[in-house]
Amino acid sequence: MKRLIYCLSIASLIFSGCAKTEEPKVEPEQEFLASTALMNRMAVLEDFTGVRCGYCPDGHVRAKTVADANLGKFIIIATHANQYANPVSGWANFTTVQGNAIDAQAKPAGYPAGTVNRMKCTELGVPAMSPKSLITMDRGQWAAAAAKVMTLPAPVNIGAKATFDPASRVLTVKVDLYYTASETVPNSINVSLLQDRLLSTQADYSLASPYLAYNYEQNHVLRDMITKGNFGETITESTTTGSKVSKTYIYTVPQDYNGTAVEGGGAVVVDNLKVVVYVTRGQLEILNAQSVDVK
Repeated sequence: MKRLIYCLSIASLIFSGCAKTEEPKVEPEQEFLASTALMNRMAVLEDFTGVRCGYCPDGHVRAKTVADANLGKFIIIATHANQYANPVSGWANFTTVQGNAIDAQAKPAGYPAGTVNRMKCTELGVPAMSPKSLITMDRGQWAAAAAKVMTLPAPVNIGAKATFDPASRVLTVKVDLYYTASETVPNSINVSLLQDRLLSTQADYSLASPYLAYNYEQNHVLRDMITKGNFGETITESTTTGSKVSKTYIYTVPQDYNGTAVEGGGAVVVDNLKVVVYVTRGQLEILNAQSVDVK
């Protein structure tokens, strides 16, 4: 009996010594979306437009021409605001509270008008629309202003990812920033939601009387700001050289904007959405931007 017990003890030591041990799980490091390389700024045109603005289609054509010539370097945000965009019976309503505030800051002297990275026209080498619109220019200046911006170094790089859950209609936007130069003025993150392929009646002076284009395709339309307020969220983290900032924003996409009964409709087609993230100094100068599709 003693010999049997001794053999069992040896066997149990052998088996216990060969037992597989579980290695502790190491979670993979979360992907950082922003580049750390030095790069130039993305040019951002805020195109102030409206469905009853007869000259605005020419602005849309000019903006697309600049975008086509500078793929991946130029972003258009069509901001419907002003007397030509305000809600009127029988016309599509693409206005937003934030767009109205951004338009009011820009003080256009006429429409279409635009700001390019919200920089002073004198800094971009183009004439301003009026002495009261120092950051705002007419459509003939957009190409030259954008070309200037694209030569400027970006003090901050932006990476972003936008994912949509159809069941809950929740849009999750992950934003990463990397500072290649120190910023001493407070910066703000702005996350805007844009929609393409919206059809509406559009005044168009290039056409014969009654100067109306039916089923006109509106693109890059500002639908909402995902960050709170009109001018983004102030960055409280360090913005010195080498700093990394990461944010995640949650937004529930509505079924429609401004109702669906209005001419042109307001239904949201998720495949036509994109997110534009940009960083500003205060409410003005756009330091860099990134546009991503909603996945």
